[in-house]
Amino acid sequence: MPQTHPADSQQSPLAAAQIQRDSAAPLYAQIQRDIEVSIATNKLCPGDAIPGELELADRYGVSRVTVRQALRDLVTEGLLYRVQGKGTFVSESVIQRTKPNITSFFYEMLESGRRPSARVWSEVCQPDPETVRRLGLDPDERVVVTRRLRYVDGEPIVYQVNTTRHRFCPDLVSEDLSNQSFQYTLEVKYNLRYTEVEESLTATTPSAEVAQHLGIPRAVPVLVDERIIYGVGGVIIDSMRAYLRGDRYAFKVTRNLSAADC
Repeated sequence: MPQTHPADSQQSPLAAAQIQRDSAAPLYAQIQRDIEVSIATNKLCPGDAIPGELELADRYGVSRVTVRQALRDLVTEGLLYRVQGKGTFVSESVIQRTKPNITSFFYEMLESGRRPSARVWSEVCQPDPETVRRLGLDPDERVVVTRRLRYVDGEPIVYQVNTTRHRFCPDLVSEDLSNQSFQYTLEVKYNLRYTEVEESLTATTPSAEVAQHLGIPRAVPVLVDERIIYGVGGVIIDSMRAYLRGDRYAFKVTRNLSAADC
């Protein structure tokens, strides 16, 4: 049976439910459930530290291996995160993007009550052959490459790279995009109305550069959002590649089904 420690139970916000050894649920799954309940009932809040493996093993009367499996699965699910040398902590709630149409991340975050900002660096350059092909550029046509590390409520969430045709927006490199919408700037200042987007979503392991920008270990997956943006007349305006933290970001799509779809 697990040992009880009254002082510990007063200090820790964990529900500390008794382990049911005759239950069909594995011991590690019961520990996970206990931590999940503590998070759901706000006994554990974002940023709170989780007790160490030894303390949890003693609390639940199980091995450190069992505790380690429970914590590892919760980290994989995004409920917890680890900081090397400091411990395991409760994650912030996942940011969900719910609009599948062409829309501005900046304004969508504002509408959801969050505070978006960005660190931006831009340059005008000659495109490589792949960019020429992807954007359908003319010979000697230049592009503006805009890199943004995008924050939500002060936390880095997205590393995004836009490649835009320079002749459509010659002063884009000097725009302050740290606190305004990239899409709004193109549509309003440069009269480049977005009409269509080709989009693909894939999951991958981040490169060392992307992981450093986002402040995450390379073991944390990222969602890669790639887009080609079309304007009036089918002309390609811009291509985008965004790396979104898999532990903090999710797409949610709701669609109506006709009888033929069922």
